[in-house]
Amino acid sequence: MIRIIKLKKAWNNVLPTIPPEELFFTFGIDVHNKSNIWLPACGGNACMPNPLWIMQNYLMYHIYSEIEKNEATEFIYDSINRLIERDPELLAPIAIESSNISDAKELNRELHETTINHRLACHFEYFLDKYNMQSYHCDIEYNRYINNQKLVTSLQTGQLIEVRPDIIVHKRIKLYENIPHYLVVEAKKRKISDKDRNHVEDIMYDMNYKYKFGLLISYYNDPLNINCELIILENNNFIKESFKIEK
Repeated sequence: MIRIIKLKKAWNNVLPTIPPEELFFTFGIDVHNKSNIWLPACGGNACMPNPLWIMQNYLMYHIYSEIEKNEATEFIYDSINRLIERDPELLAPIAIESSNISDAKELNRELHETTINHRLACHFEYFLDKYNMQSYHCDIEYNRYINNQKLVTSLQTGQLIEVRPDIIVHKRIKLYENIPHYLVVEAKKRKISDKDRNHVEDIMYDMNYKYKFGLLISYYNDPLNINCELIILENNNFIKESFKIEK
């Protein structure tokens, strides 16, 4: 199955200086074979090299007001603070001594991150009304683009990769809105890896998704705080702000 995206000069986030002969073409993704197909608008032979071309020739960015950035930060603070308040035992990976068997190993209370992510997603959802986001949904491990795999073009390699973000705040089928998706989150127990950061940035930059905000979370790496990194995409650059929320 192939999905087609038409790119035009009038479309948001497209550079106005691209030569006219390159303005009208279609970019198809063969989801079955995870390959890219470049076709001129009139049909015929392939006319574009690979997905990296589009990254090098088009700017992907959002425009943020200070109010929007502040509200996103407050939304995240409110949700994580509610996680700390309502689910504190999930954030205390202490060992429990075994009482009956002398040489038994201590029981490790460090939970799988999906358990914590599920609860955090519930708290994100709780605050959607407060921040006037009633039309959004909050899902975990969401691995679909309509009926297809969730594929993005890697900014590192230019290749299509399959992604399954830990948490997303999005609109499930509102494909033709200008900014259909709000927040993509990778949340891990320990240190955030480059792979986690790359996945968030790939999804934010990908023209099928255009997430406005990205968030990286480490639950356990700091025993006293939950470490966070908020990412925005402004002027074709990823801008990152790190902060801590006390447990």
